[in-house]
Amino acid sequence: MSQENVEIVQRIYANWREGTSARSFIAEDVEYVNPPDAVEPGVRIGRAAFRGIMDSYDDVTVEPERYIDAGDDVVVIARVRAKGRGSGFPINWHHGYVWTIRGGQAVRFRWFNRPKEALEAVGLSE
Repeated sequence: MSQENVEIVQRIYANWREGTSARSFIAEDVEYVNPPDAVEPGVRIGRAAFRGIMDSYDDVTVEPERYIDAGDDVVVIARVRAKGRGSGFPINWHHGYVWTIRGGQAVRFRWFNRPKEALEAVGLSE
């Protein structure tokens, strides 16, 4: 089942890249977890939490570089590029994400400021 989980997460990013909805792959009550040092730390519930980045930045692109099978979890190492809304300041992040999949849908999304932190969250190392 874990390869299926990787494929679900790959489909989420593919849909977003194509500009189509990924709703069928993300649970309505998904738990979205921001790191403690985020602008808005803490947990959000629901798909609307994914819109937050679009409210703060323009021209956002998320480029997954690696998908790592971790059982029910899938680690994604990605590059995020954007421009600050209003300032136009270019943003270039290298992040780690952990998606938890159950029943064919993402039920939890955690993002980390460093890929190493995402790997450690599922018991892996670089």
